[in-house]
Amino acid sequence: MGSRLENNSDSVRKRIAKHTFDDEDGDEYGGSKFGGFPEYFRRKKIKLQNLDAELRSQSTDKPQIFKGIVAHVNGYTQPSLIDLHTLIVQHGGGFLQYLDGKTTVTHIIASSLTPKKAIEFRRYRIVKPAWVVDSIEAGKLLPWNSYRVIDEGENQKVLAFDNGKVSSASNKKAQGYRDQSDKSWYTSQLRSSQFDGPASTPTPMGSMRPRFSRERLPTPGDEIEEDLPPSHQPEHESFDRSWVEQLKDAARAPETLVTPPKTSPTPEDPPNEAVPTAQDSVPQDNHDLYTHPDEEAIQYPAAQERVAKAAQDESIVKGRPLTAEEHNAILLQDPKIRKSTVVDPNFLEQYYRESRLHHLSTWKADLKSQLQALASERSLSQKATQKRRAGARRYVLHVDFDSFFAAVSLKKNPQYKDKPAVVAHGNGSGSEIASCNYPARKFGVKNGMWMKRALDLCPDLKILPYDFPAYEDASRAFYDVILATGGIVQSVSIDEALIDVSNLCIGIGGSDGESVSEGSIYREQAKAEEMAQSLRDEVRARTGCNVSVGIGGNILLAKVALRKAKPAGQYQIKPEEALDFIGELQVQDLPGVAWSIGGKLEEIGIKFVKDIRDFAKERLVQTLGPKTGEKLWEYSRGIDRVEVGEQVVRKSVSAEVNWGVRFENQEQAEEFIGSLCGELQKRLLKEKVKGKQFTMKIMRRSPDAPLDPPKHLGHGKCDTLNKSLVLGVATNAKEVLTKEALSILKGFGISPGELRGIGVQMTKLEPMKSATDGSLESSQRRLQFRAGPAEPKQVRKPPAVVDDIDPIQDDPVTPRKPRAAVEDEHVAFGPPELNHSTPSRRPLNMMGTQFIMPTQVDPKVLAELPEDIRSKLLRQGRQSTTTP
Repeated sequence: MGSRLENNSDSVRKRIAKHTFDDEDGDEYGGSKFGGFPEYFRRKKIKLQNLDAELRSQSTDKPQIFKGIVAHVNGYTQPSLIDLHTLIVQHGGGFLQYLDGKTTVTHIIASSLTPKKAIEFRRYRIVKPAWVVDSIEAGKLLPWNSYRVIDEGENQKVLAFDNGKVSSASNKKAQGYRDQSDKSWYTSQLRSSQFDGPASTPTPMGSMRPRFSRERLPTPGDEIEEDLPPSHQPEHESFDRSWVEQLKDAARAPETLVTPPKTSPTPEDPPNEAVPTAQDSVPQDNHDLYTHPDEEAIQYPAAQERVAKAAQDESIVKGRPLTAEEHNAILLQDPKIRKSTVVDPNFLEQYYRESRLHHLSTWKADLKSQLQALASERSLSQKATQKRRAGARRYVLHVDFDSFFAAVSLKKNPQYKDKPAVVAHGNGSGSEIASCNYPARKFGVKNGMWMKRALDLCPDLKILPYDFPAYEDASRAFYDVILATGGIVQSVSIDEALIDVSNLCIGIGGSDGESVSEGSIYREQAKAEEMAQSLRDEVRARTGCNVSVGIGGNILLAKVALRKAKPAGQYQIKPEEALDFIGELQVQDLPGVAWSIGGKLEEIGIKFVKDIRDFAKERLVQTLGPKTGEKLWEYSRGIDRVEVGEQVVRKSVSAEVNWGVRFENQEQAEEFIGSLCGELQKRLLKEKVKGKQFTMKIMRRSPDAPLDPPKHLGHGKCDTLNKSLVLGVATNAKEVLTKEALSILKGFGISPGELRGIGVQMTKLEPMKSATDGSLESSQRRLQFRAGPAEPKQVRKPPAVVDDIDPIQDDPVTPRKPRAAVEDEHVAFGPPELNHSTPSRRPLNMMGTQFIMPTQVDPKVLAELPEDIRSKLLRQGRQSTTTP
């Protein structure tokens, strides 16, 4: 470890031990000067030590087993940083929230380390969180070597001590903290809060409960609709030993050195539950609404049982658990099942022909593309005539259907209009809800929820089938009304659009849109309200469905107003109330702000939009990046510079399969990847584009997931791995894509039997160029070599004499220029028509001149050289000619 670590950590330990805290009259609680960040940070550290000193003084009855220890927590851990901090300080240890140097602490607590940190920290005491919990349970400080995070790998031999005897042993295979998340203390607390009400077990700091107790947390395949019980105000309580018992499982599982990949939320499989039949999960009166002819075949209950029994018998015979490949081989012995998996040569064609999700996504994409083109064509003329002055007032309408699929499907079933109803592809528990009406939402049902969960929330739920022709008719009627308004239209989706009616409203107001005349703004706002109401009435008359309209001075305000307008209403955010209205929103309510961005903002103290206004733009840019930080800074002030009509260009083309992926060997996996890349090539050609960046997505079965997931041939719980690489040139060639995909797959080293989903994607797209004959040319740039005129005869004439004087023998000061031009240059070989240059195609010199080395001095080049170089070349030429 080195004496420097001991000396530095010892000095820190002594400083912590001497630290006392009486009241808040110290200079650390005074004001900081502007720009004095070092002084601010120094005071912050003292305040943290003040809290530790107070906690230490209230824990005198605890055994001081961590005395002499100074610890720091790195990254995510179970128990959390706060819990570990409390445990260590209460039991006599020191804690540093910020690591000023690796030698300032005696131990670093971590669940896992990135490969880079594993190298940097290899000479330090890096221990697992279980070391803290087990030491408290044992009542003494346990050896840290038994809990070390960094070792020499799974195959490294180590010494084992057993009853005074020395033996050889091997390191256990490292595992991630995710492997024990289902049985961890946090998960048990979450489950108890869902079903048993608020947990009563005290935490080390009383109500300093884990963060999940104040938030909604989704579990894979399910959703929690109720808020968990909020935490109480902090109050210091004595540490209860039963709390250690609950923390034990959270910290004891072995950890890994590498950050585990993201776990798939399994959007197709209900979690850890077998799929019941439709008759068990759906009320009897729903069968007349929807009957799926293949529902029973999709479930395969008998096949699943048969495969499970065969796999169990085979495992007993071999005396060991079956590998994934062996299990898949037993599964694929059934011809019907084999035909439904990727090993079947016609699987991809059948998959994309019969897949409901694929049909739904492609149908929406094609229809949206048509409507976008129509809206763009109509809006181009409007843009040309409606040139708005800079700084002029804007009026944007955001129009959206209320529960589009459900509303249209209910037209054929009006008796269920006021009852909870959803649209789904089937009534089985594994069906996913595509749309639900507002009566269903009152029960907590949401779009994308599993049918089983929805039926638990609302047993009387009515299930409606898809009606694609009706959806398309309603969408086209909707856009006919939208385009008739005369504003600039931007298509957002098949049931959603933006309309810029600024010129129409300003014209009614009687002003130029920038200045204010008496009553002009009132008349403009009234016109916008009138247009929204007229539009809603016309859509209802044409489609029989309601739409909601949000009105604002830009796209941001219109989108926010739309949420206020739903359902079946309209709302206008006026300029004087814009800041107050959006200021009360949470940051995740803003368009384009996901939970990940919201989490980063919450870490720096931002929860509501108004909180952003207290931060400088530079701080947001530093936290979120230049584009997102600046955009949110402007959003918080009601600024959105995006104009209506700016259509989004397609940025990616992809193909993915995550159902029926079962392989027996590597050859099958490679063959399927070639077929999938062929499908990607077809889609690229259909879009007439090529891509420069190739991305591959691989879904690998999680170690704790069963070989047979709840949904037959589904992917189940998976680890999702992604890798991207930039190609030298834009391409859509199947051979190139297959080669790169196989290289990525081999790089991950995944057993073929563990694969559960594969996706390929091309980004950084470039349009394919059109040749003069109408065909598509490659976007690959090529060198064009100019060729001389073709000769009528194949017999070549001897080249004319260019110069009868050897420049080597001529006067070096005044070399003569050639008297005659070159009559014959390099002519491309091949048919004569290739030698004719055209604007679209120039002949390529197939022989080339790249590697031809000249044997004579070019007089033109020699004449351009400086005098001293010419003299040297001439002397060398004379010497070579006189040498025998």
